[in-house]
Amino acid sequence: MLKNRFFFFVAFIAIIMILPNVAKAQTSLSSPYSRFGIGNTSIFNNAINNSMGGVGYTMKRNNHVNYLNPASYSGVDTTSLVFDIGFYSEWMYLSTDKYKSKGNNTNLSHILIGFPISKHIKMAAGIMPMSSVQYTTSQTITDSLLGTHKTEYTGDGGLNKALIGLAYSPSNNLAIGTNIEYLFGNYYKASTISFPDSSYMYSTRKEQNYHINAFNVNFGIQYFHPLSNGDKLGIGAVYNLPMILPTDNILKHYTFTTSAGLEYIKDSIQELSSNGKIKYPQSFGLGFSYERPNRFYLALDGNYTKWSEFLFQDNYPNSNLVDDLRISLGGEYRPNPYGNYLQKIAYRAGFTYDNGMLNVKDTRINQLGVSLGLGLPIKKSNTMINISLEYMKRGTIENGLIREDYLRLGISFSAKDLWFFKRKYQ
Repeated sequence: MLKNRFFFFVAFIAIIMILPNVAKAQTSLSSPYSRFGIGNTSIFNNAINNSMGGVGYTMKRNNHVNYLNPASYSGVDTTSLVFDIGFYSEWMYLSTDKYKSKGNNTNLSHILIGFPISKHIKMAAGIMPMSSVQYTTSQTITDSLLGTHKTEYTGDGGLNKALIGLAYSPSNNLAIGTNIEYLFGNYYKASTISFPDSSYMYSTRKEQNYHINAFNVNFGIQYFHPLSNGDKLGIGAVYNLPMILPTDNILKHYTFTTSAGLEYIKDSIQELSSNGKIKYPQSFGLGFSYERPNRFYLALDGNYTKWSEFLFQDNYPNSNLVDDLRISLGGEYRPNPYGNYLQKIAYRAGFTYDNGMLNVKDTRINQLGVSLGLGLPIKKSNTMINISLEYMKRGTIENGLIREDYLRLGISFSAKDLWFFKRKYQ
């Protein structure tokens, strides 16, 4: 138990150091598809779930905070506190029929904690990224009127969320839960026209900054049917309400010059502040599982999001966004939880297919992924190190489009310790 207490102490210090930088995390990845909607929503979640293709609607553990379904918090022991923190690194390769490029990113994936309120009510809290925006596209044109000029479009930012969740379980086989989420972040977009061959022409840039602060609520339910041999069948469902996200908008339009790699503003053409809103769509999730506790777990999840209902401000049409269906299949196998160390390891694998939220040039931008992972128990403690490795392919090089290939490595630390109990002395 002392080892776990030391882990909690180290994790607490890590939180203090990391939290101020969560909303400022930078990335060298550049995904052209992140210019649509609120950005790239295929964010790394957790090494446990991701190593099984992203399944989790029916997963309930006493040493894992599974925020994919808030009903799962009911699995936390009545005398224990569960802490989960994770990180990931990803490498992305962009390909067209003519060009190739690559980038990388290392970031925090989540900080989560779960604990009991009473025998039937459990609570969770945490913080994690929700979407990311990072793209740069440019085009150089030569004409008789302006000469050679370069047009560049850039975007940066993304959303994060902090949550508080509650789960109520009237019995061991049934639980309902809810997450109350605070969404915050920034979306920066800019278009620049520059004249690389002229020292007399000023460059011009139009910047748009959207600051987002809003609340969201989602719900979940889990039901498990025990079988005569001790196995159990599970069903889980989640529902995310449609959201209206208020935004504080700042528009800037100015001219500038460049010297020795530095920009110098010459004249401010326009600067306006306004309020707007983002209409975020509802989504539904449904999952099924077959499980032998502490031995194996097999699950199938589906999620449907009505991205056709998305609206970014009132003057941004969503013609490229379409309703999205994601299917995930994955499982976990532990040879013998009481055997030697290799038999105690949890071996995981999964597959996912997403038909895509984007339709560009009459082409659906779908996504395929395969994953593997391990759950490595730490001897004489309730701590587990979880490792995941994923490969994902998104898009195509056909029809003048871009293909994205991802390789992701994730690691998380989950610890459970006895905190809520009364000591007795003889």
